[in-house]
Amino acid sequence: MDLVPRSTSMPSATTGYRDQNAALARDLVPISQITGVAVAPKTLKGDYLSLDVEREHLVAVCRFLRDQLGFDLLACISGVDMLDHLETVYHLRSTTRGQLLQLKVRLDNEKPEVDSVVSVWAGANWLERETYDLFGIRFVGHPDLRRMLLDDDFEGHPLLKSFHQVPMTVKSRATTQVDPNMAVAGNFQQQRLERVVQKKLGQGMEERLHPGTPTFEHASNEEPANQNTARPEGESATGK
Repeated sequence: MDLVPRSTSMPSATTGYRDQNAALARDLVPISQITGVAVAPKTLKGDYLSLDVEREHLVAVCRFLRDQLGFDLLACISGVDMLDHLETVYHLRSTTRGQLLQLKVRLDNEKPEVDSVVSVWAGANWLERETYDLFGIRFVGHPDLRRMLLDDDFEGHPLLKSFHQVPMTVKSRATTQVDPNMAVAGNFQQQRLERVVQKKLGQGMEERLHPGTPTFEHASNEEPANQNTARPEGESATGK
């Protein structure tokens, strides 16, 4: 049993998505009276329709879809950075028709502005704030357009492809980007700090007698344990 009565003029789910999309495409034809151009919906992967709308006609088209075609739920608003322009994408759902419809609006990179649809769907409030926060798209007429996820003093919009987290700096090339022989050459290494030396016989005896004796040769006046001469097997540290 349907919670919301299904329109008798719409094909049932058993007739398939193609028949439903064909019926929806016919119902979208009156939008041409709003936009002044012929309606040309496209079928996307997933069997739902997408419609390109000019930004100055967006609110009027959304009201028509809500009041005349039953698209009563705004599912999400997304921003897209296409490098040469920005886009806002709206996904609308009709609970009576059981259908999904996508609207796409192209915006200028220099002035990314579009009218707010909060007056059509109140749920657009936070969705538009999130898109503004991450993409910098301004929704004209929004009652409280401000950042939602980031701090108020955050600079930039992180989902733009031109965004850089830190100022651009010029750094010297890493050692992995130069000739390997040059990278390990002595004049490129730290001098008189520490170096690994070959372990000699008898060092284990000194480590047992003096725990904590370093195994690296440090630049100090103390003679490291690993520089002692080796003793014959069985001879003690006192020479007896």
